[in-house]
Amino acid sequence: MTFLLDIINSVHKFLGYLDISPKYLNRGYTILSVIPTLYLLRIVYGLWQNQNYLQFFLYGIAFLILVYFIILNVFYYFLDKNVKADVTQLFVKYLPDEVFNIQDEENTMANNGTIDKVNTQEAVVSYDEDYQLKLAENMRYLIGNGEIKVNDLGRMDGFLVDRNTLYPYYYVKKVSDKEYILNIGRSYSEMEPVGRMTVASAEDTIEPVGLFIVGGDFVKDGLRYHEPYRLKLIVKKEQPEEAEEPMIYSRSQRRKHSRN
Repeated sequence: MTFLLDIINSVHKFLGYLDISPKYLNRGYTILSVIPTLYLLRIVYGLWQNQNYLQFFLYGIAFLILVYFIILNVFYYFLDKNVKADVTQLFVKYLPDEVFNIQDEENTMANNGTIDKVNTQEAVVSYDEDYQLKLAENMRYLIGNGEIKVNDLGRMDGFLVDRNTLYPYYYVKKVSDKEYILNIGRSYSEMEPVGRMTVASAEDTIEPVGLFIVGGDFVKDGLRYHEPYRLKLIVKKEQPEEAEEPMIYSRSQRRKHSRN
């Protein structure tokens, strides 16, 4: 049993290292799940032969559940079909949207983890009236060239582009003491201004952390929707100056200090 678990764990890690489409990744996991299911069938058969009917019944139920989900996955990931007896849709009704990769703008996520909300904030950008048209054209180009990864919406609920994916080509340019311009493009050699930002004083600065993509096509409850792409610029938050901490003396230092 330990040897079998080691094999499954090794294959699982190998599949995790592959940067492939979720559709084909789930096909691999479906094939992998056949191994423990067959092993469980062997246990069920042994319990029947030994007339251990209580454990036979419990393990038998577990075996049937695994077979049920394997059949669902075969239809879903290999044949591109939904089964009427699919009970997983019940979870969709009662679990919150964020479980199914529906975007929540309250959580700012980067490609490599969560952005520190204590030290960062969303910048207030006055976007140009037609900036979403420019953004849509750039997104179509970047997705087509494989520079922005997308999900297989035919196999899962969620957004085509993962929540708060980093926009690869942008530049924040200071044009005056209190004004900055946000530029985006398809490459660093093709940049266009899409918005402006102002600061309260010439001493204030804007330090970008990342420009994130929000919105786009998404699927929920089997229906596909579209909302315009938007941008979210995250910048460093100005930290208040720390007051000088009072010097703390040890007991012997306090006695010596009181004599002086």
